[in-house]
Amino acid sequence: MTDSRPPTPAPQASTRKVRDLTGPGITTAFGMEGTDLGITARTPSGRLLAVFGDTFAGAGVGAPHVGRPHPGIAQCTPTTDERPGPGNPDWRSPVGLFADDFDASGGLVWTGAAGPGPPDYAGQLLDYVHGRGCSTILPGDVLTVGDTMYLHVMVNEGLGTVTRTEIHRSVDDGHTWEPTGVTFSPLLEGGHRQLWTWESGGDGFVYVLSTGFQRDKGVILMRVREEQLADPGVNGWQTWGFRDGAWAWGNPTTIVLPGRIGEMYLRRCEDFWTLTYFNAEHYRIDCLTFPHIGADLLDGSVTAHTTLLHGCAWGDESDGSDPAAGPARVAQLYCGCPVPGSTPERWHLVVSQWNTHDSAVGPAGWPYRSMQYVGSIPRPPGARARDRPAADA
Repeated sequence: MTDSRPPTPAPQASTRKVRDLTGPGITTAFGMEGTDLGITARTPSGRLLAVFGDTFAGAGVGAPHVGRPHPGIAQCTPTTDERPGPGNPDWRSPVGLFADDFDASGGLVWTGAAGPGPPDYAGQLLDYVHGRGCSTILPGDVLTVGDTMYLHVMVNEGLGTVTRTEIHRSVDDGHTWEPTGVTFSPLLEGGHRQLWTWESGGDGFVYVLSTGFQRDKGVILMRVREEQLADPGVNGWQTWGFRDGAWAWGNPTTIVLPGRIGEMYLRRCEDFWTLTYFNAEHYRIDCLTFPHIGADLLDGSVTAHTTLLHGCAWGDESDGSDPAAGPARVAQLYCGCPVPGSTPERWHLVVSQWNTHDSAVGPAGWPYRSMQYVGSIPRPPGARARDRPAADA
């Protein structure tokens, strides 16, 4: 694998905050005030499902439920150590919430929870116990193919130390999930096959961009036929690479996007492809658009690259609503998953924020939440705007 040219510098898009998606008074009713991520996908029935990571009943990382216990939640008592750990029986990951539709003006509104429990409690989607064989299992991306949904997850023994990755599936519109038996070593491709994003190409293949979970690596490209995606007995994965002067499937992997890449989301939009990702090297969320899978992501003549959100220090945030305060800025930001139904003119994304140390905003652990922002992304050169009704433009 090679990692040769830096990505094209990205101009700032006009982005503003829509609303908080999680936190006290927003997701309290689902037993989840402290959570992050929010990886959204359209279910087979047309609803929206958002999958979240480490989740706690109270507001903060490791925060226990206080006051009246939610039905189905074992009452948690505060501990002196409020970090995630087996001492908090209400630590869950991943969990899921449903939204019936996408309100572009008011943002996502949760109408129920996924999981094995009641629809008003966000139960853990996968059957395991934190601290028994792993510390936590974190979602990478969600994909719908026909009547089946797929979830790629990373099994961690300590945050960032991936011991394996797995593919799970749901055949009941994202409510319950089961393992497919497909697992992968975290050492594959030099550690570049841990954190995944995927999308159906409309040609019978699922395309995967992947990197490490340590935010210190670039991105590689793979593909597999849709019918082999969840078959543990078939090794149909093909890698994309450059050899003997040409790019081709089956070549050893070559870095397609260099840098220090974190959470990323590959999506098709209109007649082109998009990659929205956390650019750890420059502390921002970027979006790259390109005409087809396999395009040279570093070739500015066929791609377009924009910055949707910049990171900043606590106390220097801006929600983007006041031009005098400058572009939107978010302290300790990450994630940035596009919301299905977004258009290039209104590119909605779910952004996470985690106050990991005592700061100007307060003690470590809060905010720990997901928020919705909206900006715009450029079409790649040569792509034409799709005609839409005036109300949607």
